[in-house]
Amino acid sequence: MSSADAGRASTPPTPTLVDRRDPALASDWVDDILARARAQLPLCAVVVGTPGSGRTDLVKVVHERLRVLDVAVSVGMPPDEVSSGRPVVLADDLHTWPGDLVARMTARVDAGTIALVATTEPRDTDQVLRRVLDLARRSGTLLELGPVNTADVLTDAARGGLNLTPATASQIRRRCGGARTVVTAALLAIREAAVAAAPGETVDSMAVVEAVARDHHHRLLRGLDPTTLSVLALASVRGPLDPDSLAETLDVPRDAALEALDRARGSGLLRGADVFVSAASDPLHAVLGGRRLDELRRASVAVRLRSTELTADDALHAAESGVEDPRLVDTLLAGAADATAARAVVLLRAADRVEPGRDDVRLLMAQRALASGDIDGAGVVADTRLETADPGEKGIEHWVGVAAVVAARRGFASHAADLYRWLGPDRIVAEKLSAVTALLAVGDRAAATAIAAADDGQPPVGARAMRSLAIRGLLASVGSPDDGGLGDGVDLVVRGLAAATSRTGPAASRTLHAAVALALNGGDLNAARTLRGAVGDTADGALLDAEIALAGGDLESVSRLLPTTEPGGMVDRLRTHAIRLGLARRSGDVPALTALWPEGLSLLAATEVDLYLLRPLAEYWQAAARLADAASIERYIITADRLLDTLDNPVTWSAPWHFAGVQAAVVAADGELAAERQRHLDAATAPHARASGLAMAARTWSALTFDRVGSITDDEVAAAVAALRSNGLDWEAVRVAGVAALRAEDPSAAAHLLETAHSVDADRRRPRPIDGVLTEREAEVGRELLQGFTYREIGARLFISPKTVEHHVSRIRRRLGAGSRSELMSALRAAGCG
Repeated sequence: MSSADAGRASTPPTPTLVDRRDPALASDWVDDILARARAQLPLCAVVVGTPGSGRTDLVKVVHERLRVLDVAVSVGMPPDEVSSGRPVVLADDLHTWPGDLVARMTARVDAGTIALVATTEPRDTDQVLRRVLDLARRSGTLLELGPVNTADVLTDAARGGLNLTPATASQIRRRCGGARTVVTAALLAIREAAVAAAPGETVDSMAVVEAVARDHHHRLLRGLDPTTLSVLALASVRGPLDPDSLAETLDVPRDAALEALDRARGSGLLRGADVFVSAASDPLHAVLGGRRLDELRRASVAVRLRSTELTADDALHAAESGVEDPRLVDTLLAGAADATAARAVVLLRAADRVEPGRDDVRLLMAQRALASGDIDGAGVVADTRLETADPGEKGIEHWVGVAAVVAARRGFASHAADLYRWLGPDRIVAEKLSAVTALLAVGDRAAATAIAAADDGQPPVGARAMRSLAIRGLLASVGSPDDGGLGDGVDLVVRGLAAATSRTGPAASRTLHAAVALALNGGDLNAARTLRGAVGDTADGALLDAEIALAGGDLESVSRLLPTTEPGGMVDRLRTHAIRLGLARRSGDVPALTALWPEGLSLLAATEVDLYLLRPLAEYWQAAARLADAASIERYIITADRLLDTLDNPVTWSAPWHFAGVQAAVVAADGELAAERQRHLDAATAPHARASGLAMAARTWSALTFDRVGSITDDEVAAAVAALRSNGLDWEAVRVAGVAALRAEDPSAAAHLLETAHSVDADRRRPRPIDGVLTEREAEVGRELLQGFTYREIGARLFISPKTVEHHVSRIRRRLGAGSRSELMSALRAAGCG
């Protein structure tokens, strides 16, 4: 006996934790077995691994080496009496042996009459096997083989002459479930496919891997008992795998369920927290059958319903499998409330299949369909519900709200108004703001006022009070000149809507569109941006961003801010197209304007003119003038004029409209039209100082255009430029200053005017605070944050809601790339907010 062997005999080795992925340790394990067997030392060596881990290959290596050493070997349990010596028993797949046989063999190993080299799958609950493992663990000869990692795959591939990227190696590992022998077979198959491929032919490596892995998983699953297959099936549909739930689901004793779970884990098809290996899903379906999978899914859902542990995903799978338990609906509804619009629609459709016709389900389905852009889907559901409805039904106003938004977004403002008229002022309650918005769109001030005045008997708390402010603001915007008009309406709407941002959704989005149009009409870009912030990062918000940028003359940002996807509703398509026309016209791109024009006419033909579309229609008007095609849209201009006449030409809406008319006349060089529109503009703006500045600017522009330069002084030009800028019309201010400079007879006056034009243009071109730079409102919020104020305190100081502050802070974080609060504070100071 060597000194090393003597030392090993006298001092039992200290157990060590084995790195499951180190092949060198597997080699040491084999060497240790051989040394012990040769020295006739006590030996109990066990290698534990899932199928495909290579455990059987290790025992084969041991067998071959023992034969070379002429050590007595018994494959399987030897007789109780052995003729000579102490044989080494090789026991492969010990987990499949009868328990009494394993117990007897363990006793003999413990008594020293036999040595043992065995393999087994992991078994946590098998007490007989655990005794064998304990013996191996005490002697330091327990080897646990875990799944291979990506580095192992890369190493094995390189040895075989394959050059894989880490991403490909990771995919191969996942497809093969981390089983070493399967990975080895897959890499070999890739090499063989590459050799067999024709010159220039590309081998689809992952298809090769898929075939190898599928074959392995299929053979593995075929060898499992029905109960273990059922456990794996439940794992594949994310069913509960605790022993009690399993026992109830499978209708077996708890011990049997626990043993089946143990076998399922030992198969290698459950990873981590009992997550099923997804690559084995198709083979499992093929082996077990779709009917059995559905049965198990339904049984699992029934168990979870009883234990109140059902998730939205569980409920969705159950509904798709045909489970009709009404309790699923509540889970699906709860899940839809917190989900994205698109996912919510999926959950709600499932709920409707479980319990068809539930009003709350279908209403939420229609609302979320609208939010996801599915206008037609929402319209079908709403029309079906309202077909036989009575205006007195409880909750019917919400269905009217959905149908009205659908109508408005399709471009049928009159239909939206008709729906609220059908409902009547006394039944609208929570839809008051939406109703007022819809009725004012078509000029029905009387009905809107009646709805606003209706007493619903509810206390004016929270959101109701804020909605009342917004309603008052909208009504003020269409009131007579003595009602405050321009400024008061904008202020009321901003305060009301900015403080009620928790009320989001399609109806609120339409009201916000109206409110932003109102703010832009008054030249209040800051108010428009504040209102836009309530929409969030949506397609509607992106469209408002582009409209605000165009109104302020920030042409460089307009194209970037426009939504990348085509809007679903006709109105949004019209608004988007108007922005494109406005950008092309302001950029002097006549070919682009010409190319856009035919589609613009089609959109106009499919859309009714309403109050909130006057700004887009004004862009069409000026584009038509630039293309000398005003006749094509004359009927829409007449319709807009009649709408404003119906409302007695409120300054908030009529002043920008008639100013656009003067612009169109200037572009078309039509002095008669310019004079006509100027008269309308003068009449509308006479009682309002700020709006009268707009009229003065229009007069100056006309005079400069129609060769009446001598009647215009430099001071009047400067006043016109200032008036335009105060109305947020920077691009127009540059144009007026530029035209005046070109036509000025005095060189010094021309130089001064040109300098003014350049100065205003520089301000206009200054990058708007978007994408990395803060907007004015965000900068205000940032300054308040740096002073240590809370969201609620900031809201009170800036007259916005805490929720709006939260939205702004979220956008600030994204734009400045700030994660933690300390990073946010540092970024704000770096952005100049300190």
